[in-house]
Amino acid sequence: MRSQHEPQVFSAVIKNSIMQGDILCETSNNYLITKTSLMPDLSWDNLRIPEISIYGMTIIGFPHLRKETYDNWISINNQPSFLTPLMTNLQINLVSKEELKKLEKRTDYLWSTIYTLTRPGFSQDFSQALIQITGYCAAIPCSYGNLLYLEGTGEQWQVKSSYGLYNQ
Repeated sequence: MRSQHEPQVFSAVIKNSIMQGDILCETSNNYLITKTSLMPDLSWDNLRIPEISIYGMTIIGFPHLRKETYDNWISINNQPSFLTPLMTNLQINLVSKEELKKLEKRTDYLWSTIYTLTRPGFSQDFSQALIQITGYCAAIPCSYGNLLYLEGTGEQWQVKSSYGLYNQ
């Protein structure tokens, strides 16, 4: 059943976060960010906060995130995975880690945004998903990471909330 929903979640994330022509690493990112300057512990309990104010910023968590979704996300991302068979959106350029290193040095790709995704974690009834996206540009030391909470109804998945991990 997972194989039915995973391409739909990737498609929703790409539509929400990635522009046509951007680059996505074809291997999943198994490095889950667990510490940030805003929230030192990205445990399930801390992600479920409805809202918190830190240094004048309002941070909205994922109050409906189920423990099973979080646990599935952690367990599925223990090892990197090959994403190509799971992708149905051809508007994104999937490249290997080796190709990424070459592209970073080419001036015509200097301002391209390069993304990595984790595999999504799902609830048992496949009504919610949790996924991490990171992006960076080779030209500037700017990068970001977000956790995305998605809800699914039938064949449709929609990003409902985003939790900023870092932005530099």
